[in-house]
Amino acid sequence: MKKLASIVIALSLFLVSVHATTSQGVDLTPSAKAAILIDYETGQILYEKNSSAKLYPASMTKMMSLLLVVEAIHSGKLSWDTEVTASAHASSMGGSQIFLETGEVMTVEDLYKASTVASANDAIVALAEKVGGSEENFAAMMNEKAEQLGLEQTHFVNATGLHDDNHYSCAKDMAAIGRALIQEGQDDILRFTSTYDDYIRADTENKFWLVNTNKLIRTYQGMDGLKTGYTTQSMYCITVTAQREGLRLIGVAMGEPTRDVRNSEASALLDYGFSTYGYQIEMEKGTPVTTIKVDNGKPDEVQLVTKEAIGHIVAKGSQSALVNTEIVLDKKKAPIQAGETVGRIILHFEDGSQIGQDLVAEEAILSLDFIDILLKTWKKVLF
Repeated sequence: MKKLASIVIALSLFLVSVHATTSQGVDLTPSAKAAILIDYETGQILYEKNSSAKLYPASMTKMMSLLLVVEAIHSGKLSWDTEVTASAHASSMGGSQIFLETGEVMTVEDLYKASTVASANDAIVALAEKVGGSEENFAAMMNEKAEQLGLEQTHFVNATGLHDDNHYSCAKDMAAIGRALIQEGQDDILRFTSTYDDYIRADTENKFWLVNTNKLIRTYQGMDGLKTGYTTQSMYCITVTAQREGLRLIGVAMGEPTRDVRNSEASALLDYGFSTYGYQIEMEKGTPVTTIKVDNGKPDEVQLVTKEAIGHIVAKGSQSALVNTEIVLDKKKAPIQAGETVGRIILHFEDGSQIGQDLVAEEAILSLDFIDILLKTWKKVLF
């Protein structure tokens, strides 16, 4: 229920604001068929152009595939060291590839690296088969996840983005997938998407050089992802993310005529965002928020602090006033570990936006033992 609630909150925030052009009426992406710029923290839309139009996402599809793989890792189904044996189907993939041979064994980490850095179709299919049993089953999982995220213009047929008329998405949905990928993967995903070049099979005769398909990570300040795409039908596409001074933005450009135009217009999206908006810290990490009573606890109360800093996007030169603070508790019974998440704080602002952060116990609370309970009972009887 908690995960579902956070999805609902995230989606409601995602629809806060829509802008077809900038406040000055400028089209930032004149050559793109569709584009969008969002704030990563809240999902707020800062700019959009035909963002719900159904288009072919090409290899940006792999963001959803990578999301499901990292979820499998975090759930314990896989580890980064898990070995994967390439099937004949995986090794038959065309397009961008690392030339997997049928029966070749590679770790999840190397396949993930190849999928993120070099957009290797054979690598992502090998991972898809490991997670879903077959690429077809994995595509069904992708569509189920799309439904969970509330994506209305997305349908997947494969794990790669290789063209199929029934495989489509839109800029808004791609931004949502990119956001979900970062939320789930954090440094696990960004350490790969920010890598310009690396090797797989490094200690073998078949050493293979991976070069990132997103050249902007070398030239655009703060950029550390996410995914490019190209097919004849999709034209040039990209989902980018960059962070400056605490503000992380995600931009998508689809249907661009050339790689250079795509990169230029994706940069224009981010330039607009960073020049127009800033990041306002409301509470630092570890800020004391409240003290709660703990049932059967020793001691019987604990102070809750913010797990991470709480901040949000604001237009430069302005502030959004805080109007209400909401605290939701998930646990009030001992034992509680130091640093354990026991609730959440939600800040509501006058512009209708809201941001939240987990609350953790500042210290450990032990459960009362039999003697403690007996003494507690005697005190109630005697006093």
